[in-house]
Amino acid sequence: MGRTCPRVGIRLLACLVLGAATLVACKPLYGNKPDKLKNPERKRKPPEPPETVVEIKYIEDCTANFRDDPKLVRPNTTLSTQLVGDGDVALENANKAKDPASGAELIKLSIDKYRNALIKDPYNQEATLKLAVAYDLVYRKGCAIAMLKRLASLQANPKYAKRANQLADSVTDNNSWFKGYRKDAIAAVGR
Repeated sequence: MGRTCPRVGIRLLACLVLGAATLVACKPLYGNKPDKLKNPERKRKPPEPPETVVEIKYIEDCTANFRDDPKLVRPNTTLSTQLVGDGDVALENANKAKDPASGAELIKLSIDKYRNALIKDPYNQEATLKLAVAYDLVYRKGCAIAMLKRLASLQANPKYAKRANQLADSVTDNNSWFKGYRKDAIAAVGR
């Protein structure tokens, strides 16, 4: 029996060593439990900047002379109508232009075309109204109002009254024209 005792002792010792090793090996590898993660603070939306209304400065005075004696001019209606068409094309292209500088040049070209149309035919109601609208696009309030007053004076002439009245009505119907001074524009055409 003496021999079995040392074997049992060796086995018992091996079990103790294995048990101790198991207890040591079962410890967490990287230390203690990890700290609980905190949720990040929610960022508040920045306050919206107050809306600032950009005030448009209209040019009140007009240096153009619209009072030349029309009796000295022989109306050339065909050339005048052609120039109005050219002005319309330039104005449409100005609205489609991607570059503001080229758009401004096209508006300037349309103003020149409409002005030349009025030189060729001082009684052209279409050119009168379209020149007023073109002046409005470049913030020339004084010139636009002068052209609308000219359209109102054409309403007094029986020969041009029908078309001039239709165009004056289109001023009141089209709200996108003369936005900054709408009441003045409507009063200028006699409405």
